[in-house]
Amino acid sequence: MIACRSCGAQFDAALVRCPYCGTAYAPAEENEYMGQLEDIRTDLESADIEGHKAPEQHYEMGSPHSDNMRQYDTAYTDTRRRVIGSALKTGGLAKRAAILVVLIIAAIIMSVISSMNYADPDPDAEVRRDSERNAAAYAQEAEAYLQRGEYTEYMSYLYAHELQNFPPSEFDHLKSVTYVASEYYDCIKYMEVIILRSDDPDYFDGLDTDIGIFVRGIDEFYEVYEVQRESKPGRDYIACMDEMKTELEAAMRTYFDMDEDELREFLSASEAQKGVILEEVLRHE
Repeated sequence: MIACRSCGAQFDAALVRCPYCGTAYAPAEENEYMGQLEDIRTDLESADIEGHKAPEQHYEMGSPHSDNMRQYDTAYTDTRRRVIGSALKTGGLAKRAAILVVLIIAAIIMSVISSMNYADPDPDAEVRRDSERNAAAYAQEAEAYLQRGEYTEYMSYLYAHELQNFPPSEFDHLKSVTYVASEYYDCIKYMEVIILRSDDPDYFDGLDTDIGIFVRGIDEFYEVYEVQRESKPGRDYIACMDEMKTELEAAMRTYFDMDEDELREFLSASEAQKGVILEEVLRHE
């Protein structure tokens, strides 16, 4: 049994499509196609190849790339007919050559069809469609996170539903607070990376890089915070923005062992100076 990559339902791995949502299962379709090619080879090797009809392919209407699959299958059928027609005029060695040519062409076409049909160019498309269908409900749930002061959870919720970059219109009133929450989320996550880094001497020490990313994130947070706090859409969420700023500063005082004056000095420093300060704090130099 396997799990469908679209709907998550369990079904027999021998089936070429999920019986619940119709999503193609590439390994099974490939096995079926290769079996059909073997039938072609067997039929061509028999004496009666004139009356042979290529297996008919069935494609789900409206499925991704179905037009391309039909196009390549038609091309394969036409080429196969011309190759076999030529072989029939000579027989013997030409017949064997026809078999080889048809199988090679089929393999190439199979590869092209598979790459176009099975490679999902946008694996998150269905998530976004779901978010568009349920935008009003998701906006209410997202706002509930803000009301509870759960700002990292708020951003995690948006990421899970692909709502962080191009949300539906139901999220327009949340744009300003989302900009600030996104910067807050990144700062908290990179602060965790810095603080929870391994002490193993054999572990790759990427502290310099992590510090650089964090201090840039801090500067970006304050820039976005100042702009969005004064914006018209952000007026209803000033309390949330202020609370994110307060929480972020409290986390820096705690994790970087700074008092209020040291934090103010740190925040007023340049990006390079911030990096040096954190390097000294974290390496206890």
